[in-house]
Amino acid sequence: MVSDAEGATTCPSKPPSEVEAYGGICPVCNQSAKKRCSGCSAAYYCTVEHQRQDWKNHKNVCHPFKICSDERYGRYMLATKDIKAGEVVLKELPLVYGPAQITKPVCVGCLQGLVENQFLDCERCGWPVCKRECQDHPSHKPECQFTIARGSKMQLRHLYNPHPVYQCLIPLRCLLLAERNPAKWQALIKLESHEEQRRGSEQWRNDREGVAKLIPRFFKCENKWSEDEILKIVGILQVNGHEVPLTEPPSVAIYNNASMLEHSCRPNLSKSFTSKKEIVFWAPAPIKKGERLSICYSDVLWGTANRLDHLQQTKLFRCTCARCLDPTEFGTYLSALKCSGFKKDSNCSGLLLPENLKNWYGGYICNKCRGLVDGKEITNILDRARVDHEAMQKDNEQHCHKYVAHYGRWLGPNHHLIVDVKISLSQIVGGGDPNAIQKISDENLMTKMKICQELIDLFQKVCPAEARVIGTTRFELHAALAEFARRGVESQNPAVRSALEDSLHNAEECVRMLSHEPDDLPESKIAEQARINAGSLRVLLGLQEG
Repeated sequence: MVSDAEGATTCPSKPPSEVEAYGGICPVCNQSAKKRCSGCSAAYYCTVEHQRQDWKNHKNVCHPFKICSDERYGRYMLATKDIKAGEVVLKELPLVYGPAQITKPVCVGCLQGLVENQFLDCERCGWPVCKRECQDHPSHKPECQFTIARGSKMQLRHLYNPHPVYQCLIPLRCLLLAERNPAKWQALIKLESHEEQRRGSEQWRNDREGVAKLIPRFFKCENKWSEDEILKIVGILQVNGHEVPLTEPPSVAIYNNASMLEHSCRPNLSKSFTSKKEIVFWAPAPIKKGERLSICYSDVLWGTANRLDHLQQTKLFRCTCARCLDPTEFGTYLSALKCSGFKKDSNCSGLLLPENLKNWYGGYICNKCRGLVDGKEITNILDRARVDHEAMQKDNEQHCHKYVAHYGRWLGPNHHLIVDVKISLSQIVGGGDPNAIQKISDENLMTKMKICQELIDLFQKVCPAEARVIGTTRFELHAALAEFARRGVESQNPAVRSALEDSLHNAEECVRMLSHEPDDLPESKIAEQARINAGSLRVLLGLQEG
C-alpha cells in the first residue's frame, strides 16, 4: 500500500492479480470479477479503478489471513496466500491500554514509572502524573472523570511495589469503554475470559478481593457493575493482554484481531510495536497459504516444564504443540541434564529427559545408557540452579563464566538456564564502549564468536521468529567477525575476506530481524548501527562504491 502526504492510507500500489477461474463479486458494481486483491487474496474486483474506489472500505479488512473456528482450537488465523519473509501480516491499534495490574506506581498519562517525591497529582482527580501535561493525556480521561464523580481525590503518597490500587486501573478503563466507545466495548467482551476455568482458583480469589470488590468500594459505585462483570473483564485482560515494552515498567494492551492468533512454542510470527502502541506481527520466514498463524504466549527460550506451567497458570490450557510433544525440543535439548552429573565416576555422555512426558517432575532417563535418575534429585539441582540464576549479576562476565562452569556439571550444554547466561556473555564479552572489542584477547574473541554462532544455530531450530534475540546476537557475531578480520589484516591471515563476508551477512540479518523495532527500544539503535556498518563493509569488499 502507499500513503498520501498526510500519512493516511490510500489505494494499493499493486493492481489486483489475474486469476484464471471465476473469482467473486466486485463490491463496487456487484458484477462477476476475476481480479484478486494482492494484499489479502480474498476480495475480487472487475477493474483496478473499482479497487481504488473500494479501498476506504476494504483497507480495514485487507489482511493475508482469515479467521476460522473449530471446537478444539476456538478461533484461529489461517494464511489466505503465500506470505513472504519480512511481510507485515497484521498491524492494529489497541482496544484499550494501561498500566500492568502488578506494577509499581506509574504516571497515568505516559505510563512511565514514577520516582519518589518527584511526581505530581492530577489537579482534577489526584491520580499521579510525572509532569503536568500528562494529566491531559486522552487515555487518563476516563478514570479522571470517574474519580471526580467519586467526590474525593485519589491520594497516593507512597510508591509501594507493587501498588494495590493499580490492580484496578486497566480493568476500570475496560469497563468504562461501554459508555465511552460502545464499538470497542463490543469487540472487547467477545474475547475469551476463561471465567469458568478461573473461578475458584487462587488467582480468581485474589482478583475478587483486589479488583472486583475494591472498584465498587473505592469509587463509590456499588450498583454500577456486578462482581461477575468485573471478574469477566479481569479474565479477558489476563488471557488476551499483551505486554508493551515501550515504557519502564512495561504496560499492557488488548488488541482485537491479535487476540485471534493461536499459541505455538515455535511460532511463525514475530511481534513488535510502534510508538503509537500499534502491535505489529510480521513473518521472519515465508509462510505457505493454508498455514495457521501463531505467536508464543510464553517465553520461547524457557524449557518445556516452565512453559507448560506458565501456560497452565496464566492461559489455563496445557500446550500440545509439536515442540511440547518432543522431549528433545527439535534436537536442541533445551531441558536436558547430563547423565554423568548424577552418577559417580560415570563417563556416560548421554542426556537426561523425562521418562514420562506428562510428568516433567518425575524420573528422568538417559538417552544413551537408559539409566534412571529420581525426580527429587533432578528437582533439587534445578531449584538450586534457578535460585542462583535469579541472584547472579548477568552483566558480570566473571559471574557468568562461573555459573556455566559450576552448573555445567549437571545441566546440558543447551539447557535453557545455561543458554540465558550465554546470551548475556555474547553481549558483555567485548561489549560496553565501541572500542571494547578491540581490547579483548584473541581467546576471548574466539569464545565470543563460538557462543554467538552456537546461539544462532539453536535459535534457528527452536525459535526462528524470536526477532529481538536473533537480531542482537547477529549484531554481536558481526562485530566479532569484523574484529577478527581487522586482526587478520595485521597478521596477513588468508581468512580475512571470508570473515568480512560473514560479518556483512550477519549485519544484514541483524537489520532484517530488527527492522520493525520502534525508535523507543535499544534494538532500533542496534539495527541502525548494523545498517551503517553493513554499508562500510560493502565498500570494503568492493560490493559498492564509497
